[in-house]
Amino acid sequence: MKKSSRFYHLIASILLVVPLLFQGLTGVQIVKADTVASTVNVTLHKRAFDKIPASKQNTEDVMSDFGGEGLNGVTFAAYDVTDHFLSLRNNGQSAEDAVAAIQKDAADQAPSYATKTNEEKTATKDGEDGIAAFANLPLKDSKGNYKTYLFVETNSPTSVTQKAAPIVLNMPIFKTGSTTDINTNVQVYPKNEKVDDNQVITKDLDDASKKKLTVTDGQNTYNNAQYGDKFGYDITVTVPWNIKDKDTFNVVDTPTNGLKVDVDSLKVTGLTKGTDYMVTAAGNGYKLEFKQTAAVQSFAGKEIKVHYEATLTKDAVPDKVSDNEAELTIGNGPDTTTTPAEKTPKIYTGGAKFVKEDQDKASDKLANAEFNLVKLDKDGNTVAYAQMDANGKLLGWSDKAADATTVKSDATGLFQVQGLEYSAKLNAGESYAMVETKAPEGYAKLISPVKFSVSNGSYADAQKVTVKNIHKGILPSTGGHGIYLYLLAGVLIVSVAAAGFYFSRRREEV
Repeated sequence: MKKSSRFYHLIASILLVVPLLFQGLTGVQIVKADTVASTVNVTLHKRAFDKIPASKQNTEDVMSDFGGEGLNGVTFAAYDVTDHFLSLRNNGQSAEDAVAAIQKDAADQAPSYATKTNEEKTATKDGEDGIAAFANLPLKDSKGNYKTYLFVETNSPTSVTQKAAPIVLNMPIFKTGSTTDINTNVQVYPKNEKVDDNQVITKDLDDASKKKLTVTDGQNTYNNAQYGDKFGYDITVTVPWNIKDKDTFNVVDTPTNGLKVDVDSLKVTGLTKGTDYMVTAAGNGYKLEFKQTAAVQSFAGKEIKVHYEATLTKDAVPDKVSDNEAELTIGNGPDTTTTPAEKTPKIYTGGAKFVKEDQDKASDKLANAEFNLVKLDKDGNTVAYAQMDANGKLLGWSDKAADATTVKSDATGLFQVQGLEYSAKLNAGESYAMVETKAPEGYAKLISPVKFSVSNGSYADAQKVTVKNIHKGILPSTGGHGIYLYLLAGVLIVSVAAAGFYFSRRREEV
């Protein structure tokens, strides 16, 4: 009897423990599913490509060989779209079809049914650029349904022409090769298409102007012009994908001294002035403001072409660079960015300086010598006469001598000519020359033209051309008696010679 009682007691104890064991096992499963995997971290690795590769697919794990370059400054917003996803599933759509439908709805912007949870901007993290980390996103909603998240690119640097496709993550996401272990650190690689930063806005002379201005002078090549020359510029602007969301979209072009833009000549290919854009003068340059029209927005992710003409003015200094800096400004309020054009053509004009001095005494500088600037052909014939202002700045050329204007040496013997093309651009055999039309008082006028060369650096003080004049011979001044002594001596000599000749003939006759 005692043995039987003990046996029943043991069985009862075991029966009491078994439910506890099952409860414990059940508890472990709940902790694993609901506590350990209650949130998920999603890390976006933003990658930029010249051309988005279609072959690169996400694995939800770190992909060291994904390619492209990490891109900072891209804003992503996370949205909860769980209810809409479940609605699509309840209406008979597969999970894949439901995800595709949400992605389509978010192609331009987050749909109205999406509830924003938070926003992150890509930055450098642990030595990697382009990281946006969304931490502790709930795996389930309050009803126990697994959540579905949408990630949308909302803003990008100006260089981005095509934004990343919307990303839809339907939880839970399992670790690679497993159907039970939930991945709580999901890695996603959204892809962008972008241009190099120095290609966001580019500027160059148009082809006709390059041909007209380009000259090789020595070992270097220059864009060289004379005063009054006109030339054209082409500007290319790469329009970001989200241009419709930008309050500011303009180009400002600011020339240095010596260049003046013809504002009326500015045209934008494919757009209408006054409707799609406005142009206003700003100093010697302009401001081009684009409007938010359908035509402008149609250039999202594409290039806009701008063309205008400019003139080299008398303010340009020989051997000094004349150019104009173009800047593109795009954005909204504090997020507005300004990007300068990397390639800005430099324009040069030429000139020469001269000093007039006594041939026998270089320290004597000669004022009031007058010259005409001309072009000579290979035979030394004048083929063009320069028209200049009083400071020797070129106004133009004429084939008539009557149109030539004069430059005059100052009290220090200096005179100059400015605003010339380099000699390397003259016709074969031609040269520049200064022709003296009036010599300083007491000096003989030069018979031959003074040839000179214009090149980059020829306007420097150290390159002055020296022009020497010969002083006329000196005679005693009128009214002095010194000349009469010479004249009287001459008369006496002639008289003596004549008398000697007379008496010599008389002796011969006798």
